[in-house]
Amino acid sequence: MRTRIALRTAAIATGVVVAMTVTAPAWAGGVEDGVVPGSHLGVGLALAIFGGIPLALFALISLLCVGPGLARRPRYRPGRPWTHDPVWFAGPPDPGAAVRAAVPRLQAKGGVGADW
Repeated sequence: MRTRIALRTAAIATGVVVAMTVTAPAWAGGVEDGVVPGSHLGVGLALAIFGGIPLALFALISLLCVGPGLARRPRYRPGRPWTHDPVWFAGPPDPGAAVRAAVPRLQAKGGVGADW
């Protein structure tokens, strides 16, 4: 039981020491040579830069993704009446003449036996 506690404590201590070692340069004090500190950002400017710009980019990307779908006409849904002109894909050049010239045929084949 004690070895388990000792191992857990050692693991946590090792993690803290490694994290502090990696972040040590960030804790360095003083001003580096050649760096001139500027004025501080105000709260409003900081919010505009770090909050407003990302939100504006998010809104722009969302609008670019959703916008084309909003600009289209409503899609056909089952159960609604069909309000568009009929289209015959890969049909003859004159569909009206082809329909008038069509002769209906009765076939006695088919059914369960699949005798087509």
